[in-house]
Amino acid sequence: GGVILDIDIKTVFDKFIQLGIGPGHDGIHLIQNNRVFKEYETGVTSTTEFRNELRKISKNEFKDPQFDEIWNSIIIGFPAENIEVLKRIKLRYRTFLMSNTNELHYLFYTEILRRNFACESIDELFEKTSYSDTSHMRKPEAQFFELILKENSLIAEQTLFIDDFAENIETAAKLGLKTLHLKEGTKLIDYF
Repeated sequence: GGVILDIDIKTVFDKFIQLGIGPGHDGIHLIQNNRVFKEYETGVTSTTEFRNELRKISKNEFKDPQFDEIWNSIIIGFPAENIEVLKRIKLRYRTFLMSNTNELHYLFYTEILRRNFACESIDELFEKTSYSDTSHMRKPEAQFFELILKENSLIAEQTLFIDDFAENIETAAKLGLKTLHLKEGTKLIDYF
């Protein structure tokens, strides 16, 4: 999200108001400090447990499809140029995906790829993919970076890490990786 996939973080929090969570509600404070978001993103909490935790916070009995639609509203889609860039880069370089994600988002953006790009999975665009919810680690944790470097016999100083969050870039730089911070308004195609 933010590098390959266009996202809109503000939208999902605006839509949480429909669930009774938002400005003026105690729920927004609880969400920002709730362990369940991190646990869901690292695969400790299941999708069902995640939804149920948010039901407790919101005190609303929303239906799963309603929640899923709101939760996935953060995902706008894949710009076609990003898919083409990834295909070209993979022909010349070893490419890897390191993503903080969760089951609901993975299923949603995989369906977008199938429908719009005849791609069964984002895994096809990389040599290897590593997801926070299956690795049980997330960026910016150094051990997540170290695991990927070790598992793939990568040399940090010869590896370029691209991300849109400064804290992830900082961790990568501390570990010796070359970095490219995609700030708002910049895209992969600007560099490749």
